[in-house]
Order: sequence, then structure tokens, then C-alpha cells
Amino acid sequence: MKSAAASRAPRWYTIPVRVGLATFIGTLLTFAVSLLFAILGTVILASLRGVHPDMRIAYRLIALPMALVAGAIILVCALVMEIRHYRQAKTLSAIERLGQTMAPRIAIPMPHSTDRKYGERAITQYERAVALAGGEPVRVALDQTQDEIRKLMGTCDAVLLPGSNADVDPAKFHAARSPHTAAADPRRDAVDDLLLDDAYKQRKPVLGICYGLQSLNVYRAGSLVQHIPEFLPEAARAKVDHEAGRKVPIAHAVEIEPESRLAQIIADKIVADKNADAPLLVPVNSSHHQSAEAIGKGLRVVARCPDDGIIEALEGTAPDHFVLAVQWHPERSVDDDAASRAIFRAFVDASSRQR
Repeated sequence: MKSAAASRAPRWYTIPVRVGLATFIGTLLTFAVSLLFAILGTVILASLRGVHPDMRIAYRLIALPMALVAGAIILVCALVMEIRHYRQAKTLSAIERLGQTMAPRIAIPMPHSTDRKYGERAITQYERAVALAGGEPVRVALDQTQDEIRKLMGTCDAVLLPGSNADVDPAKFHAARSPHTAAADPRRDAVDDLLLDDAYKQRKPVLGICYGLQSLNVYRAGSLVQHIPEFLPEAARAKVDHEAGRKVPIAHAVEIEPESRLAQIIADKIVADKNADAPLLVPVNSSHHQSAEAIGKGLRVVARCPDDGIIEALEGTAPDHFVLAVQWHPERSVDDDAASRAIFRAFVDASSRQR
């Protein structure tokens, strides 16, 4: 949506019109008022002297000179004000046009605060996927102060929560730690919370990926399955390897609810069942041992693994706020998979509309 400043670009040829109108009206009013007082003064002075009042004095020597002086002052002041206003409007218009053509800025926290090698390797994939979709990735270092992060978020249009080789601290969702739960990354958790605070307050689009889904769900007061094999019945544990890893391009399929935002995003990118009401089946990669369990406030499940029921995607319930999270890694497959590209494209498009 264009702002008022962008929709009303300044036009120089309106300056003389407005200046002339202001000068004419001001001069006319000055002449009328000064003439009135001049006539009154002339009449009073003449009566005191006992002579006939000479109205030519009121007109020629008082009212007309005062009107001419006032008109000149009004002309100069109006011209200066109009030129200043024109320059300011022109500058604002240029800034608005620049803002509309600039790529939306996507805040991406570093995946891990201490494992720098992993973090640098991982974040480049997210940055590349965002850039291919038309966005500008903005790294968020995890060692910044809260004020520094809030200041940075003031320049960003959306939040992408990437994966991590940490696990969310179970204490955040009031659960005892499983022996299979990896060490938490308090800095990453704290930054995620700050970014989500801003995104929900300002209605900025959110995309969570893998750990990002889990972080989002816990932020919204949901809980997590800490280790999928412990959660599943023994008969279902061998059906899907959710920890297949980056070397396995397709680990399993996910079923996507047909009425969901996610389905709308990728429906025209995949081959769906002939029945329009049937869930969409999408092949995905997989690199996680945890998943969402109790769903957070304002979120809903929109995809599951059909073989074991594990939650694979969440989205926000507010129609005016883009919130989407997937358990797989679409950033790894943007070169080969249209559905992965569509996810990032929809996210960046929503970020552009947020500006």
C-alpha cells in the first residue's frame, strides 16, 4: 500500500499559484483593514480640527502604502515557505519510492552462539534462499545487547528463525529434561524471544524452520516432544527416520491440510490428489529428533507425517499476520524443489507488504 507522501508527489508549478493566491488575499485584507482604520482616523482627526476630512489621505498615504508593504512581505514569506515545503515533500517522496523498491529486510539470528563453524555454514543457506526470493537477509548476532537487537529490528520487516544443533531448554515448557535432549543455547533462545516479541507486536511476518518451529511453539506457550523415538509407539518408530540428515534429500512425505495457508502457497507447485479436499502430499528432507507436542496459543497444526503422525508444520490463526513454521529444511532444496522456493517467495512477499 502506498503512503500519502508517495501518492502525492510534489509539483513545482503549483508554487506560483499558491504564492499568488496567498499574496492577493493577504494584500486585499491588509488594504481593507488599513483603509478602514485610516478612514476612522482621518474622520476623528478632521473633527478635532474642525475641518472637512480628506479621504485621499486615508487612501493614498495610509491604506495603499500599508497594503503594498504587507503584500511584499507576504509574497516573500509565502515564496520561502512554499519552496521549503516543496523541497521537503520532494525528499519524502524520493524516500518513499526508494523504500518501495528496496528489498524487504529479513532478520535471521545466528543458528548457534558458541558453535561458530556450524552457525556460519548453516546461515548461508537461509541467506541465499531469502535473497533468491527477493529479500535482503540481515544477520542478527547473538552477543548483542537487548537494546542493540531492538534497534536492529526497527530496520527489519520480518523474522526468519533458522534451525540449530541445540535444543530448546525443557524448563521453558515446564518439562523434565530427557537424556536425549541436547544442550540448550540460552543466547539463541533469548534472541528468538526478542525477535518474536517485535514480530508479534508489529505484525511482522514470521517463518520458522526446524528448531525455529520449536522455538516459536514454545514462545507461544506450547510444548515439545523431546525425543521422537521415545514418544512414538514401538511399532511406529522404524517407519520414518526423522534424523536422516542433510545427505538424504527426501526422508519422508508430509500431509498438508488443504485449507491452510501452507497449502495455498505450494498447491500449484506439486501434483495433488484428484480429490480437492484430500491433504496435499509433499516429499521433504528431515533433520530433527524433536517436534511440537502441545500447540501454542494462536497456532494450529497444518501438516503431519502420514506414517507416524509427527507434527511437521504450524501456522498462525490470525488471517492478517503471516506466521508459518515447518519442521523440514526448505532452504536446502530451493534449487531443485518448487515448493521450497514457493515458501520463501510467499514469506518475502508478505514481508514486502508489511513495509
